[in-house]
Formats: sequence, structure tokens, C-alpha cells
Amino acid sequence: GNGTWSGNGPIAHVNLPFQFSYYGINYNEITVCTNGWISFGSSESEAFRNYEIPGAGGPPAMVAVFWDDLKTNSGNVYTFADPNNEYFVVEWSNMKTYDQNSTENFQIILYNNSVMPYGDGEMKLQYKTFNNTSNGNFSSYPPVHGSFCTIGIENELTDIGLQYTYNNQYSEGSSQLENETAIFITTQ
Repeated sequence: GNGTWSGNGPIAHVNLPFQFSYYGINYNEITVCTNGWISFGSSESEAFRNYEIPGAGGPPAMVAVFWDDLKTNSGNVYTFADPNNEYFVVEWSNMKTYDQNSTENFQIILYNNSVMPYGDGEMKLQYKTFNNTSNGNFSSYPPVHGSFCTIGIENELTDIGLQYTYNNQYSEGSSQLENETAIFITTQ
């Protein structure tokens, strides 16, 4: 089913229209959070303060698409299931960063395929409007969310992962993200 919801920090449990393999585990459900992440399986986490990946700061089996403290205001999170069952989309539309009130528009697309050699599904993280601006100070009172955004993937034990960016630092060889950019994740 296609759905939408809004709020500051809530999560939704969404049934996938197909089984998706992630770090070697097959999932039929994802948890979607307004704070820019999904996790495979069911989680009650509403993690808004982003940390480095891998690590215990977020939910298990997490994909941090644009993990930051985000507000919906006039924005929403949408899901779309392709009628031909080839892909599933989660879109964060017109979200605002808590720290700088910057607009963010981004998606994750899960593809209904298992690719060798490991059999995990492929995914694309794409950014229509990318404003990595959250540079607040946690030491202030009240604490203001900082560390920019976190983007990356981690396994169900939160001990193995790939971090693309955290605190505006990019992994070696990574392109800096901006408007109209995307990251394609595959085990091929």
C-alpha cells in the first residue's frame, strides 16, 4: 500500500511488497522514521540525534538516508509501491532541519532483485534538495542538534557498516553530495 504520515520523530512500520535481503537477512517489513532513516524489520526507535556508522546510536539494520533532526512542518513522508513490483520508494518531501530550517527532499528506492555474489537487494539513495546545514552545539542549553547529517548503512548488530558522510566529513573517494545527486548501493 501507499501511505503518508507526518509529525516530529514518529515512526511507521511498513510491509514491503516483496522480500528484501539486507546484510544476508530477508525482510518483509521496514521501519520508517521522519528523521531521515529506515531500518529493516520492526523497531521502536525514533532516533533523531545522528551518530557515526556503524554504532549503537540508531536502530539495528539501519539505512541512514539523511539522518538528522528533521521536522515535517509542511512536509511529509510518502511510500510508493511500484505496480509491477519492481521497486519500493520512501520519500521525505519538503522536510526541514531542526537546526537551520533548511529544506530537504530525498528518497530511498529498494529494488526487487537479489544480486550476486551475496544476494542482497540493491538500493538507491537520491537527493533532490540537499542542504547539509545542521551544525548546532550539543553543549549549549538547550542543546541544539549538530554533526550535520549521517548517511550510510549498517547491519542488524550495528557493528558492521559503511559510512558515506558524518559531521560533513566524507569517506575517502566519496563525491560531496549536493542537489540532484544519488548513491547506488549494490553488492556487485
